[in-house]
Formats: sequence, structure tokens, C-alpha cells
Amino acid sequence: MQLSQIQGGASRGGAALMLGSGAVLLLLLLSLLWVEQLNVLHALAFVIAALGLFAGWAKLSEPAYFLQYDEKGLRYFHRRGSWFLPWNSFLYSGVPQLEQKKLSYIAFKLTDYDSFLQGLPLRLAVRIMTEQRALYVEAIRQGCNSGQCASELLVEGENFSTAQQQYNGIKAAFAHRMQRLADATGFDIFVPVELSEADALNLCKQINQARLQCIQNTAT
Repeated sequence: MQLSQIQGGASRGGAALMLGSGAVLLLLLLSLLWVEQLNVLHALAFVIAALGLFAGWAKLSEPAYFLQYDEKGLRYFHRRGSWFLPWNSFLYSGVPQLEQKKLSYIAFKLTDYDSFLQGLPLRLAVRIMTEQRALYVEAIRQGCNSGQCASELLVEGENFSTAQQQYNGIKAAFAHRMQRLADATGFDIFVPVELSEADALNLCKQINQARLQCIQNTAT
């Protein structure tokens, strides 16, 4: 199987935004030669141009591809690191939903936590938990019969054990989140996407077909 790479929307337009904002900022600096006193509009234009430069830099710092897969498995790229899923470590990919409303994620139903957790960088785990906090709270809330969750459901355990491995600290907290998200949505791992619903579903179909093909090739 050839390496397939999926481009992320977060990194698009970064260079153009930086160039445009830089040009505006340069013109504003040159205009100071003819302006005796800086007015409010001038100052506001400086702030907007500076913010544009920062936003462009932030876009360029994002990985050009957020997903890639080959015969070994699938890898997700984040500016804080990456994680890897072997094909035999998950059952399928899909677009998760809460209250019959599809979310802006694609997600994975895992069968082997160890193959995922052992290679998960701690820095990335912390970042994902921070970025997906709202998703986690909403998923837990939907899983409560009363509509109001007991506070202990939001407490992330300090220890987590599988049949082969024991985890503590950040990885234990991450694993507990995976379990609770799976209970609420049917999926353990979530990847944010900037795609239409049809494109997200098509990407999941593409991943599932690649997984099936690689597993069948391995079996033969």
C-alpha cells in the first residue's frame, strides 16, 4: 500500500496571511513618515496587522498533513506530537454524534488500548485533553440519566490497568477519558476535522477500507 496523506485545513493559507499582513504592516510603518501624530485608526490597523502576522505564523506551525496511513497503520499529526494506531488495534472509524447530531470529528473504536497508550507522548496527551475538554464534558453529561453528572464522573483516575499494562498519571487520566467517551459515543479516540459531513464520512470509509485491505493481506 502506498503512503496516503490527508491535508489539514488548519495549515492552509498561513503563508498568504503572513505575507499580506506583513505588507500591510510595512505600509503602515512607512506611513509614519508622513503622519505627525498616531491616531486611533492607525493604531488599530497596526494591531490588526500584527494579529494577522501571528495568525499566519500559527497556521504555518500546524502540520501540513493531519493524518497519514500505510500498510502498518494510521498516524495522527498535531503540532505537539503524533500518535499511531496499528490497523489491528481498532475496529473502525466513523463520525461520532451526540443527541443524533454529528460532531466535527472523526473517531476510532479501539480494541487494544496498550498499542495506542504506550506510544502516546505525554505532551500531546495533555494538549488533547485540554482541547477536547468541552467534548468530554458534553459526552459525560449526555450519558447521565438525570442530565446532571455527579462530580466524580469528571474526576480522572490516577491509575488505569489493562490485561498487560498498568498506567498512572497523565496516561491513566487519558485512558479513563477514552473509556467514558466510548461509553457515551461508541468511540475512544477523536480527531478534530475541518470537513463537510460528507467529506468526513468519505474519509472514514477510506480509512476503513484501507484497514480491511491491510488486515486481509496480513492474514494471507
